[in-house]
Amino acid sequence: MKISYNWIQNHIEEKLPNPDALRETIIFHAFEVEDVEEKGGDTIFDIKVLPDRAHDCLSHRGVAKEIAGLLGLTLKKFDLPDLPTTPLSTKVEIQTDKSSPEHAEGVRRYMAIEMSGVKIGPSPEWLKSALESVGARPINNVVDATNLVLFDDGQPVHAFDKDKIDGGIVVRMAHEEEKITTLSDEEKILKTSDMVIADYLGPLAIAGVKGGKSAEISDETKNIIIEIGNFDPVSVRKTSRRLALITDASKRFENEVTPLMIDFASLHIVSVIKQIAGGEVVGVYDYYPKPVETRTLTFKLEDITKVLGSTITEGDIDLWVIRYNIVSKKEGNSWAIEIPKERLDMTGAHDIAEEIGRMVGYDKIPVSPVPFSLETKKDSAYHKTRAVKYWLAQNGFREVMNYTFTKKGEAYVAYGAKDKSALRSNLSDGLKESYEKNRLNAPLIGIEAIRIFEVGTVFGKDSEEIHVATCDKGTFEELPLESFIEKYKISLNLEAELPSTEVQSMGNNKFKMWSLYPFVTRDVAVWCDSLEAQTKLEEIVSEFAKSYCVREPVLFDRFEKNTKTSVAYRFVFQSYEKTLTEEEVEGWFAKLVKEIKSEKGFEIR
Repeated sequence: MKISYNWIQNHIEEKLPNPDALRETIIFHAFEVEDVEEKGGDTIFDIKVLPDRAHDCLSHRGVAKEIAGLLGLTLKKFDLPDLPTTPLSTKVEIQTDKSSPEHAEGVRRYMAIEMSGVKIGPSPEWLKSALESVGARPINNVVDATNLVLFDDGQPVHAFDKDKIDGGIVVRMAHEEEKITTLSDEEKILKTSDMVIADYLGPLAIAGVKGGKSAEISDETKNIIIEIGNFDPVSVRKTSRRLALITDASKRFENEVTPLMIDFASLHIVSVIKQIAGGEVVGVYDYYPKPVETRTLTFKLEDITKVLGSTITEGDIDLWVIRYNIVSKKEGNSWAIEIPKERLDMTGAHDIAEEIGRMVGYDKIPVSPVPFSLETKKDSAYHKTRAVKYWLAQNGFREVMNYTFTKKGEAYVAYGAKDKSALRSNLSDGLKESYEKNRLNAPLIGIEAIRIFEVGTVFGKDSEEIHVATCDKGTFEELPLESFIEKYKISLNLEAELPSTEVQSMGNNKFKMWSLYPFVTRDVAVWCDSLEAQTKLEEIVSEFAKSYCVREPVLFDRFEKNTKTSVAYRFVFQSYEKTLTEEEVEGWFAKLVKEIKSEKGFEIR
């Protein structure tokens, strides 16, 4: 998100550090700063706000609060007049009938404010400059005011021309293949999974995503209805992605914003519009079915030092409470706090430890090794899995690992790729694919019998379980981990089964990358008239393979007839740099054939 230095300064009483120093503070105590741009008399920071802080910091006010806490500065207080309690004259209906296909379950809060007597025109220069500094295009004073609140508070706001609304406002699910033309002149075809703000004729806006043209603010607008909503994050994300409409509003809603944010945003938007466009509030509607309750959290000093070490003191925690204006009650070394309404990410003492660590600075916390033991409990799933893998490897099986995500299954993920939208319900399907690939590549692998296995988690609709799947020369078997251990009486005393010298030798092995280019095989069958001739032939083909092949030649056929012995070898040619041509392979193989023919005691079949 683009954050303006001057905009942040408007939220803080004291003078901010210079942009370079502020950038360092943000980087080392809060967020990654991806870019810094000088723009006129301002400095614009491009800050990477991760999802865990998108609830409160996709806004200038949120970032200013974070900076004030880190530096011990004072946030400015804005006293805004309360809204009147006059009911809205325009009818607003939230479709709550669960038996109706239009049932809009994802409406957490919806406020509509009617203002009359506004005068549409250009925004003042201070507002234009503020929006342009973060890459937004000024449109008119009312629309610009809604964008100001969005970028300042992190709460999306939209305004309709009240006189263009037919009948009333209805918040509902869209009708199948219902159409809307957005403010950017794009026609979108909706589905019943999309929520809309509509009037009696059709959609006015796509809820949480983008407004439509039908009730757009124009130069002739005199009466407006300001909507400030809070919608289900998953619903907004699905609609936004399906319609390819990624907007500033959808980004905030899909990362979840507390419905309590509407309290301040409603006062802010009315105050700004009155200041730059005039008008008066003539009615207010506020649908808030499940008000957010105050969340509390209790933690002790030891909960924090357990994570950050003993260098953290009660004084550090007290300083954090003061700097971030946390409502707190302290008894001894225990604190009971009210979690700030916008901090949806705070759920436990571990989150408090993270907050205090960032404030103090992780560079000031001494590094100490975490206690670690290689011992595992004999009854743990990890230990049992390790024992099964060792037993299978000892019996000639090789491990494969397949994707957990598949095209079909009993459990589906919300935003998976088209062919990876489900979690696997078995291991056998993937193992069969692995078997086919190994079978086709058997010449390169250098094995005749393919014995492979996989140990992994499979997912039912409401459960998950570790399974073991094996393929023994084309015969497949899949069992739950416990059943597999019981059937084959696998010992869990792995330390006794696996000598330390073997562990050490296994650890010394180094991985070598395989070639990404195709391989080519060639076979040669030779009659040998004596044992000495066979030995000589082995020497010839081995030397040849060292120069031209990626592995030792494989003896795949042998039989005797009268006094002669026939032996057949397979060679695998492959390059690490390119795809080999037919001419190259044939040229190399011709050299081998010529050398064999030149020796006495050989006859090529």
